[in-house]
Amino acid sequence: MTQPTSPSADAQAADGGPDPDGRQRRPRRGLRRLFDRLTADPDALHAEELQERVVAAGALPIARCVDREKVCVAGTLRTVTIRPRAGVASLEANLWDGTGEVAVVWLGRREIPGITAGRHIRVSGRITTLSGHRAIYNPIYELLPSPAD
Repeated sequence: MTQPTSPSADAQAADGGPDPDGRQRRPRRGLRRLFDRLTADPDALHAEELQERVVAAGALPIARCVDREKVCVAGTLRTVTIRPRAGVASLEANLWDGTGEVAVVWLGRREIPGITAGRHIRVSGRITTLSGHRAIYNPIYELLPSPAD
């Protein structure tokens, strides 16, 4: 017949403290973290990394932005396209930060040096929702270094 262990003994064993036999156990947190990262969804990992960058850039997560307010958001440009708007070409990019997506639109521009898919940027401007899609028109922008830089 075995004696039940106290919750504190179980907690010590899980944290690397001595187990009920008195032997010292090694912590497994690092191994668990590695396993979680290897089996996680790549998009979820990318979103997590982007959120760290958003906080470091001093920006607000897109999901927390309120319509018609001036905001500063940061993230990765997923796509960059030229689209006609009211008969004038405009450069449109989809900015994703791991919590949401916003269209960043520069009216009257066909290209902007440095604005390419995969680029990390921070933009400031007034956010709006049109036809269910969020957008920022003619924002002030700052190109951010990529994680490899």
